[in-house]
Formats: sequence, C-alpha cells, structure tokens
Amino acid sequence: MSQLPMHHRGKQPRFFATEGIDEIMTMVLELTSEIYVIKKRQYVLEKVAGEQGINLSEGIESYELNEQEAKELETFRSELIARVLRSTEGQFAPTQRLTDGDAGAGQNAEAA
Repeated sequence: MSQLPMHHRGKQPRFFATEGIDEIMTMVLELTSEIYVIKKRQYVLEKVAGEQGINLSEGIESYELNEQEAKELETFRSELIARVLRSTEGQFAPTQRLTDGDAGAGQNAEAA
C-alpha cells in the first residue's frame, strides 16, 4: 500500500481569515485522531486482558522503563510532534518561540 504524499500541489484551501487558524485547527484534529486511536487500543487491550483474568492497572502504574524503551518512546514522541506540526511547515521561523514573559501578551519573541 502506498502512502499519500505529504506535500500538496497548488494553493491550500483556507477556511478562516485569520492567519494560522487553519493550521491550529489541523493540529487539533491530528491530536484528536491520535488520542482516539490510542484510547481505542488501550480500551481493547484492557478488555482482552481482563477477560483472561489479568488486571493491567497495577502493573502499568508501577512499571519503570529501561533505557531502550525510553529511547523508543522518545522516537515515537518526536514522530508524533512532527505529524501534528506538519501543517505549519514553512509558516514560522524556527527561532520564533513564546517566552514565559510574553505568554500573557500572546506575542512571539525571538529566542535568545
């Protein structure tokens, strides 16, 4: 099965007049989709395990990741962030970031 191309030809349709809102809505929808998939899989996993007499809650709460598992999860995290933020590619300078002092003002500031 081939993957859909990540870059589209032509101008992207805009639904909101304010710059950036379309990209934020795309991010929200991407996150919602990711969360639903995870919640569904977790629900099924816990149901199947419960039917076999295995209570996963205690084991999950007390489990400690080893170094390899932590690296795998970090890779997964990076890939997830890249997927969620792909709608903003080329939209913002990589040095722009919101600093603690600017959070109340709602303005971007150049990184130091």
